[in-house]
Amino acid sequence: MSRPTPQPHDRSPWSSPIVIVAIAAGVLIVVAGALAALLLFDDGTQESPASASSAPPAAPSIVTSTVTDIDTSTATITTERPRPTVPGTDWQGFPDSPRCNGADDPAVMIGETTRSRIVICQVGTQAGRLYYKGSADGQSVEVDYPQRSGDTFAVTNNGVTYVISPESLVISQGGETVADEPMLAHWLR
Repeated sequence: MSRPTPQPHDRSPWSSPIVIVAIAAGVLIVVAGALAALLLFDDGTQESPASASSAPPAAPSIVTSTVTDIDTSTATITTERPRPTVPGTDWQGFPDSPRCNGADDPAVMIGETTRSRIVICQVGTQAGRLYYKGSADGQSVEVDYPQRSGDTFAVTNNGVTYVISPESLVISQGGETVADEPMLAHWLR
């Protein structure tokens, strides 16, 4: 009696180069989607009617990021950053000053009076980690950790308190108001 001749095993469809490339591309798309979701995540703050500028909302600026997976391929993710309605500003403040420090630090609030310019910045994507930058009369100040209450921010530096609202910038020292500057333009994210 003779033995049956062994048949070669069929190759698994999972080992096909096309299937492997398709799986890798799918994983890359999922990773890119997760990154895009993180970049577009809103921290929950909303602009109130009192802080809205009379100017129509401008188109958002476009930011393109490239994500590279060493073993597979490259994907490009395009995200939108809010464009403030304060004239002459972008998503990080005033081009000449004050302006957010880090390349990924977005402005949370931008304001301008006849004398002062103010920017409240967020450190990267760290919601609640803020810093204040202001300039007036050729002088500038930067202070960490302004306190937010609704649409109003307050920060103290060397005994001087700055309270920034959609209506005004109030500067006080020792309990006395040093300046009360009406807001000409105000934007809040």
